[in-house]
Amino acid sequence: MTWTGYTVVLKLYEAVDTARRVDTQKLEQWISVLRRRPGDEVFNALIGVFRSTDRCRNRYLDQEYAGRLLLALEPPCPVDIEATIKHVLPTWDYSVEQLPQYFDGAVGRERVLQALDALRSCCSSEEEERAIKTFRYWLRVPNSDGTAVSTP
Repeated sequence: MTWTGYTVVLKLYEAVDTARRVDTQKLEQWISVLRRRPGDEVFNALIGVFRSTDRCRNRYLDQEYAGRLLLALEPPCPVDIEATIKHVLPTWDYSVEQLPQYFDGAVGRERVLQALDALRSCCSSEEEERAIKTFRYWLRVPNSDGTAVSTP
C-alpha cells in the first residue's frame, strides 16, 4: 500500500482514538513517510485536521499531532495566507501553538500579522476576535496598540 498524506491523517486519528496521547515513535514514522510526499499534499492533509468539524472531542490531540508534523516538515504554504488562516480559525484549538508557529516559519511573521490584521478588520464574532488574539499571543507579538499580549 502506498501511503499518502491522507493515509497518515487516518493513522493519526486512529492513534488518537486508541492511545489518547502523543506517540513520538509514530510521529517519527509519519515524518519519514511524509517527507517523500509532495508538499501541497502534505499541507492540505495536515491543514485539513485543523479544519475538521467531525472530531470535536479529540480536537486537541488531533491538532497537536498535525501541528508537530507541520513544524517538522515545513510544507509550503498556499499564497493566500489570509484565506487559509480564516478557514482554520473557527475550528483551531487555541492550545495548539504549533499552527501559528508554522505560519510564522512558512511565510514570515510580517505576512501572518498582515493577514491577522485584515481578518480582524472584518471580524464577524467575538469568537473570531478571540482566535485572532490567541494567534498573536502564540506569535508573541504585542497588540496593535503596543500593549503586551496577554492570554485571551
